Amino acid sequence: MSRASSSISAAVAAAILASAPVALANGRFPESNQIAFAAHDPDLVLLRVTFGLLVSHDRGKTFQWVCEQSIGYSGVEDPMYTVTPSNAIIGTTFQGLTVTRDNACNWSFATGELNEAVFIDLSANPKDAKNVVVFASSYDKEDDAGKYYFTSKIWETKDEGQTFQQLGAALDSSLLGYTIDLTSTDPNRIYASAVRHPGPTPKGVLLTSKNHGQTWEEEPVQLLEEERSFFIAAVDPTNAERVYLRTYATSIDKPTRLLLREADPDGGAPTLRTVYAAPSALQGFALSPDGAKVYIGGPKDGVKVASTQDFVFEQRSNVEVQCLALGPDGLWACSNERSGFVAGLSKDDGATFEPRLRFCDIGGPIASCGPGTATNDRCAQLWPEQKQILGCGGDTGVPGDGGFADAGPGFAPDKPPPSGCDCHASPAGPWGAFVSVVGAAVALLRRSRRARKS
Repeated sequence: MSRASSSISAAVAAAILASAPVALANGRFPESNQIAFAAHDPDLVLLRVTFGLLVSHDRGKTFQWVCEQSIGYSGVEDPMYTVTPSNAIIGTTFQGLTVTRDNACNWSFATGELNEAVFIDLSANPKDAKNVVVFASSYDKEDDAGKYYFTSKIWETKDEGQTFQQLGAALDSSLLGYTIDLTSTDPNRIYASAVRHPGPTPKGVLLTSKNHGQTWEEEPVQLLEEERSFFIAAVDPTNAERVYLRTYATSIDKPTRLLLREADPDGGAPTLRTVYAAPSALQGFALSPDGAKVYIGGPKDGVKVASTQDFVFEQRSNVEVQCLALGPDGLWACSNERSGFVAGLSKDDGATFEPRLRFCDIGGPIASCGPGTATNDRCAQLWPEQKQILGCGGDTGVPGDGGFADAGPGFAPDKPPPSGCDCHASPAGPWGAFVSVVGAAVALLRRSRRARKS
């Protein structure tokens, strides 16, 4: 084992031991952390959770479960998902790129070189959902000076994941990639975020391609003391030069920032400025379709909204935010049982949320997936244990018990709180700290392991 893997393993082990009281099943406390919509099917909603994927075909009235094992991964990993016009779902995993075309009943990995890659992010073309770019980045080696090197490549599909073509050559091997984004107004522009030689003093780099991934220009992103990386939050839908970035710190309790990258009006190098400094992790971000309004959220910030003309943020509620997504019906949020929901919808700009899901409302594995499908055969046998982990194993006689006892400001139940459920509230402090401290280390370790297997 190299020094890189050894030191990362030590960090992972220490974090796991420190958070042992809340470690469940795959070592992660049940949480929701991404909401994805289907542009061509308004009823289809995906909710990523730390124990797999939840799928709704009635705009969040009901959700059913797809276990990690069916999708093709397990452990501390959060795949990114997108839905194509034919309702195929494409997901990024450290084991490869996974795709389902039959309502999430069966999943398969892309073949060839893509099956050997460690995928970290994807982005669908805002103008054509058949067109998706996928980003792979994994550990390659360590030199005698202790610097790490990586293999990072980008592929593109124009036919909903049937075929893929690599865009350009591999990126600079000193860069560890994190996120990628396409733009609405410039079909040739692609942005990617990365860190050069990650370690005690990482150097953030925003990569810009103006010729669809053939060549890249670098822009430095200065990271503060506790910050270790940054993510592309969004590109302005009306201006490809305006890019929102979120920094990521060593712990969920450490300060982070929302940055705005813009073109210099005088024609010089693009500028980068802080538009919001958060006391802790910014886990939620959403931008209005016209780019005029921005929403942010986190476990300590609650939900805040601002005009992109002045970035004066207004507190809308104190809901503990784990993700935000803007749909035509309003602002969706991931939260935890203390807020009364793990997926909620706000129709008043985040002031109040109607619950769309509590963990005890999950309807089990997808019912339409019959025997012989991965989701039926693998997930059905795991569901009883998963219900117990969620605290929903008892027969209370009350369908969809949700546990509203600790609901906080901004919660607007659409029915009276039921009784009898033992749904667990997410311990944001211990578990959140565990995820933030160990997340990057686990990713690097697993990317390293995957690279050595190929």
